[in-house]
Amino acid sequence: MRRRAPCRAVPLAPDAASSRAKPALAGVLLASALGVAAGASAQTPAGTATGDEAREFSPIEVRARRLATEGSGSYAAPSVAPGGKVAVDVLDVPNSVSVVTRQRIEDQDLVDVESALREVTGVTVTPWDGATSQIRSRGYNLEAAYDGIPAYGALSAFQQFDLAIYDRIEVLRGPGGLFQGSSQPGGVANFVRKRGRDTFGGSAVLSVGSWSNARAELDVGGPLTADGALRSRLVASTQDRGYFYDTAESRKHLVYGTLDYDLGERTTVSLSATRQRDAVMPYAGLPAYTDQGFLDVPRSTYVYPDWVIQKWDKTALSLDLEHAFDGGWLGRVRLGRQTLDWDYRDSYPTGGVDRDTGTVASYARRRSDNAETRTALDAFVAGPFRLLGREHQVLAGMSLEDYESTTLWGQGAPVRDVPVLDPRVVEDVPIPHTSGYRSRTWQAGLYGQLRWALSERLTGVVGGRWSDFSVRSRTVAPQPLTPWTDGAKSDDEFTPYVGLVHRIADDVTVYASHADTFLPQTQRRVTGEAIDPRVGKQLEIGAKARVFGGGLQLSAAAFRTRDVNRAYPDTAHPGFFLQAGEVEIEGWEVEAGGSPLRNLDLTAGYTQLRTRYVAHQSFDAGEPFSLFEPRHAFKLFAHYRIDRGALDGLSIGGGAHVSSGLLGTGVAGVREQGGHAVASLHAGYAISPALRVSVAVNNLFDRHYWARVGGLNSYNMPGEPRNVMATLRARF
Repeated sequence: MRRRAPCRAVPLAPDAASSRAKPALAGVLLASALGVAAGASAQTPAGTATGDEAREFSPIEVRARRLATEGSGSYAAPSVAPGGKVAVDVLDVPNSVSVVTRQRIEDQDLVDVESALREVTGVTVTPWDGATSQIRSRGYNLEAAYDGIPAYGALSAFQQFDLAIYDRIEVLRGPGGLFQGSSQPGGVANFVRKRGRDTFGGSAVLSVGSWSNARAELDVGGPLTADGALRSRLVASTQDRGYFYDTAESRKHLVYGTLDYDLGERTTVSLSATRQRDAVMPYAGLPAYTDQGFLDVPRSTYVYPDWVIQKWDKTALSLDLEHAFDGGWLGRVRLGRQTLDWDYRDSYPTGGVDRDTGTVASYARRRSDNAETRTALDAFVAGPFRLLGREHQVLAGMSLEDYESTTLWGQGAPVRDVPVLDPRVVEDVPIPHTSGYRSRTWQAGLYGQLRWALSERLTGVVGGRWSDFSVRSRTVAPQPLTPWTDGAKSDDEFTPYVGLVHRIADDVTVYASHADTFLPQTQRRVTGEAIDPRVGKQLEIGAKARVFGGGLQLSAAAFRTRDVNRAYPDTAHPGFFLQAGEVEIEGWEVEAGGSPLRNLDLTAGYTQLRTRYVAHQSFDAGEPFSLFEPRHAFKLFAHYRIDRGALDGLSIGGGAHVSSGLLGTGVAGVREQGGHAVASLHAGYAISPALRVSVAVNNLFDRHYWARVGGLNSYNMPGEPRNVMATLRARF
């Protein structure tokens, strides 16, 4: 049965002809939260407590800059903001959460989103086209949010901003439908940008590395008024690099600016703007032999013509307004707008390589020009209230996103019998656009969450979201303009969340949670109705602890996800579908992060993952579902600083990624990657308190492996050989 709210709501399309009320319960929850906030502001002095039984919650952090990991010197974040909303003690979150802090980003010399997420427990980053990657967690693509604003399908295979603009990345593993809306059940990465500096200062970074990799970064800012009410920040970075494979190169330029202004003691407005331009020669890996074997060529082989290019130009604007009410209440409104223009022209082999002749039957040639716009809003209020002698927390809000994209595409004549080692024979020719396509995805929802103090040490967490989701599309010039056609659609979809946290000691909690997410589908039943949305249902149990005086955080979790209602052909009625398909994901993970000893920082995580089809039209029950994520994965990075004796100022670190085998879209026993380990080494020296030099060696033992296993024509991607990056970092 499809889950619905008590009363019907109108689809929140921007051109809706009529106006009807949203679900009553959601409206009551939002109105009640606003009323409680107003009551708390008028009646409850901050910090009031009545009775020894009062459950003490971590205070809600009001100023975003106070939550920053920058300057903390730690790999662990004591608080996280689930969904990018309000800060909660990480021990009180009944889900698996990892944070990539600013200190870790700098210690590992991480410069892009993909390299940072590759370090996160349970996350698999698979190269895609030389410019972007596919990023997975728990069997599915990871979703994205930017400062708490959900962005539908915006992470995998999309340009991402340089890591220089972010303070941290918070990764929630498992369904995030409560705050994200329609999304894959693998999890959500929330990217938290840097804010204006409270005091004047900054940093400058210069890096040079293997394959002519050169990068520069500047980060500067401070207060612009004597009272510090107006704070600024400017970040700029540029990178020009080659790759381990021949011919290809890329350029990336970014500028980011932000202003934070305190309108009063309780109200802050923040305005930011970001622009990044990338130009990359695409790389989709190597083809394979027609007999299914890997191509026997050096890792440096580039099988594409030297005229291929991919260009990205992305701009983001954001406006945040937050207000601190009396009684610990917080209200925040966030507006965001992103525009993306990207185009490419390329050529690629359409099949495998003949082992005897070394030729490919044909190379395709194509071009595409794309324009995308995302406009989004997220607003919420949150705070504590007292009932039955205890203090509880409530949060209620709404979000919407309007995502529009236009694609113009054309394909040129193929080139026959191309020697795979001499792609220069494929000439660059003008290719006109022959098709045009426009789509519009609209999503809106009301969400709420209650953290209920059931006893002094037991907290119940319940929440839900009502969502409307719709996709429309049409053809545009150079094709004839057609009317809008409805695609995937869902009205009043309810997504529940339930969790329980028991604090068995001051620094130890155990928890259980059930989380959902949904994805509308376009396939139809024989009756003519679209089948119900796919629903990802996850049950997770786990434990968290802080040890070594709170310096090291530990967590362990076991999870099972059921992805139900998947489209399944109706054999009794060909051309129609049933909602009978099902996938099961299960596994467990352990993670440690922080500082167990003085001057030692580390993160370590192990994940065991099993995916299988329960019901599918083409695969037997029990066959693996996700072939790009390893069954076993272990990740480690440790960094030690020496601050005394003859070696004062020296630091040394290292890491390892250990993975079981990967099949991808290869052939078992013929074209697959077996288990392997890749190590890294880092060393640094503080020339002065403000100047530091470091060297990072990746793939220390020059392990030969496949980062991705693909098909006959492409996506067989060698892992990067051993490479070195030297960095000079100055602070002022």
